[in-house]
Amino acid sequence: MRSAAVIRLELDPVTGTQRVIGVVEYIRPAPVNPKFTVGRGLYYTYDVRLEDDTLISIDDEVGTPHLVGSAIPIERQHHKHGADTYRLLNG
Repeated sequence: MRSAAVIRLELDPVTGTQRVIGVVEYIRPAPVNPKFTVGRGLYYTYDVRLEDDTLISIDDEVGTPHLVGSAIPIERQHHKHGADTYRLLNG
């Protein structure tokens, strides 16, 4: 059985990407319950302010979190039906 998110992405494919820079405003480890991280590395959810003043939340599985106030590279993925999704880039 496919999840609704996978089906939605298949119906709304990425039509373009853009590299943008965002500034980390808030960091929280996720998930809060450590039992859910068994077999996975710790990951963080960041609230990031983009250059156009948009505030987004983005997840990243890393060994060391980005610091509040640091500038991070993000890929904006524009979808066929107008939605944007975001992916944290390395480096």
